Amino acid sequence: MGNNICKFIGRLSLVSLLCVLSGNFCSAGATDILYFYSLALHNDPQLRGSEYDHLASRETLRQAYAGLLPQISADVSYTYTFQDISNSENTVYAVGQTDYNTQSYGVNLTQPLFRYSSFLTVSQAKTILKRSDLELEKAKQDLIMRLSEAYMEVLSSKDKLAAVVAEETALTSHYELAKGRADKGLAPITDLYDAEARLAAVKAQRVEAEYVVIDSYQALSEMCGVAVVDTKKLKDEIPLTPPFPNSVDTWIEAASKQNLELLIQKAKAEIADKEVARQKAAYYPTLDFQADYAYKDTTGTMFGGGSTTQNYDLMVKLNIPIYEGGLTTSKKREAESQYQSALQATIRQTRTAERKVRSTYGGVLSATNRVVAMKKSVEAQQVVVEAKEEGFKAGLLVGLAVLDAMQDLYKYKKEYSLARNDYLLNTMRLKYTVGTLGEDDLKQINAFLQ
Repeated sequence: MGNNICKFIGRLSLVSLLCVLSGNFCSAGATDILYFYSLALHNDPQLRGSEYDHLASRETLRQAYAGLLPQISADVSYTYTFQDISNSENTVYAVGQTDYNTQSYGVNLTQPLFRYSSFLTVSQAKTILKRSDLELEKAKQDLIMRLSEAYMEVLSSKDKLAAVVAEETALTSHYELAKGRADKGLAPITDLYDAEARLAAVKAQRVEAEYVVIDSYQALSEMCGVAVVDTKKLKDEIPLTPPFPNSVDTWIEAASKQNLELLIQKAKAEIADKEVARQKAAYYPTLDFQADYAYKDTTGTMFGGGSTTQNYDLMVKLNIPIYEGGLTTSKKREAESQYQSALQATIRQTRTAERKVRSTYGGVLSATNRVVAMKKSVEAQQVVVEAKEEGFKAGLLVGLAVLDAMQDLYKYKKEYSLARNDYLLNTMRLKYTVGTLGEDDLKQINAFLQ
């Protein structure tokens, strides 16, 4: 057993050395899930991307308000004119060459007085911002869920490796015992072959289990941005609390009001509905107030002599759309179809949320029963293994009976570990489905760690 553990530690030490050489920070000693959560909040690319998407969405409302505010523009120009009049029957024009320059500048102000589509754009932008808020909250809960799954995968892979190493140690002892008995003629040679075959298979499983542990560490590192060396494990005893309230219909009702994916989809349907109204608004007339100022200084003209002028124009402009080649009608039909598609997506998401609630609710109850059952199975099978080992030493049982009992024992240990992880993850998935998952749930898991 000591050699196997040293080999595994050696593999992890190599991983740690590679982390140091690559310039990444490696955590010293085993760390809990809250430590990794604090890192992921700042380093997880998926969450950071969602935060930038949220910032970009906030600009949508500012852009929408711009359609209601005045627009001011200015222009400045300089023109050089050269003309050559070779012949003219008009006495006003002088025959010959002349050149002159013109300098001008102006300011234009346009204030929308009535643009119905602009008001609808503002309303639509507010809904887009609401959807963006929901998407950011979902990204935060996604991080908690993904981190929990990654952390539990680390614990699960480590528990599997520990079970395989313990099984390998037990099989090695049994192999030595079977070899000694076979050499003395006290047991059939088939007992030795059985023990040798089982031991070889478990050694192969150990190598695979070691790489699974390293891969699970890497998956956790992807979110945290640092290399993961070790994690704290679950306590031997964790409380098994059924979902509260203990009615699946209550959880389904909560999901229909709070499920973030459903709320996001409802916001998308609302945005599509407002887009229909916005496209219909293209049929409405628009009314604008316009003010122009122009200054022009010309040093010459075709008639001779220059001039300086200043113009002030004030205008109220009414624009009535009549026909745009069918573009408005086509856009309206497009928006209506997209709205109907969004409604169907909302129905689909409602059904999906209900299915997930039923699945995770049942998963919590199932995992609770499995934890209790597998714990009893491990305790009982441990007694069976000890009894059969004594029977084998006394010559009452063949080695195959002991090997089968050992295999069952370590299978139960793996399933017991998996059941505990499933209980915790399904509890979190249930809250995630109803949109109430938060940092307090991580703290609760953290309290279950050694």
